[in-house]
Amino acid sequence: MMEISHTYTLTADWQKQFTQQLVEEMGAELIEEKLLLMPKSIADGGFYFTGVIPGLSVVIWDLTFKKPIKINSLKSDDDLYIIHYNLSDGINLINIQGANDKIGYKSNLGLGVFDNVVDKVFHPIIGERIFAMRLLVAKDLLNFPVINGTKNEHDKRKAKKSKSSVFFYDHIDSESMLIIHDIKSKSFQDPAFDIYLKGVVFRLLGTFIDRYSKQAPILHYMPEKEIEFLNITKEYLLDNLFANFPGIKFLANMANMSVSKYTSSFKKMFVNSPNHFFIRERMILANKLLKSGSFDSLMEVSKELNFCTLSYFSLKYYKQFGRRPSDDFVKNTL
Repeated sequence: MMEISHTYTLTADWQKQFTQQLVEEMGAELIEEKLLLMPKSIADGGFYFTGVIPGLSVVIWDLTFKKPIKINSLKSDDDLYIIHYNLSDGINLINIQGANDKIGYKSNLGLGVFDNVVDKVFHPIIGERIFAMRLLVAKDLLNFPVINGTKNEHDKRKAKKSKSSVFFYDHIDSESMLIIHDIKSKSFQDPAFDIYLKGVVFRLLGTFIDRYSKQAPILHYMPEKEIEFLNITKEYLLDNLFANFPGIKFLANMANMSVSKYTSSFKKMFVNSPNHFFIRERMILANKLLKSGSFDSLMEVSKELNFCTLSYFSLKYYKQFGRRPSDDFVKNTL
């Protein structure tokens, strides 16, 4: 397996080193200092990097790998957050200090926010298009408490080289999804692409701030083992969306935590309580089933998801999307 490593910095230094590595070791082609095209033998497509303002830059991945590759993003001393948006077609595995999480799989938890003080490993799927945007944001540009705790506490933890990780996952909101789809349809080599991309970055960051600035701090320090157990229970929930919610006590036992500890930790990492997370994912699945054209009636969809009555299913669906299941239903025509 091929392997490349890089760090993220507030300046373009990381990009220059990353580019040099790919050009010298893999034969990549650099165009106008911003677009890096991979050799056809390794992947179709490439990376695009541009600075926006001091302390804010963006890198886009738009490629389809033909060979297995491991991309290591190593921690650095630069005080920045990485806001990761993933609209890839398949399963892409991000490993953060030993905790595996599949971005873009099943529920498409396509938004990830990471602190630059932790290592990350990216395993792209072969043969599927990867489209991801990473905003590299200086911490002092975010004028709200992203991390739970004061900056002094953050520095104290860094100095002690704590093995706690700081990150969270969520769905990409609909407004950001539209913005990213817009840029996804454009060519890197369009003469106006760079200017357009900078506008997109401001819109995405503004939407991110609007969405999270009024919430409690969204990033929390968690021990790696705790993250591992939380991911196990999250995967269990996603694997059992056709069943009923298993209960907090069952999930807490699976995570080797007390009920209160588990509930609190899950909400910190995935923004919602376990039950709300499960209901949301179940309704997203319901939406896909309704639009699939594979069912003859709403009752069939309701039974497929193990709801006791159609009215209860309709109530939950309306609460999630603000519309009735019948509004999205595509009947089987075969």
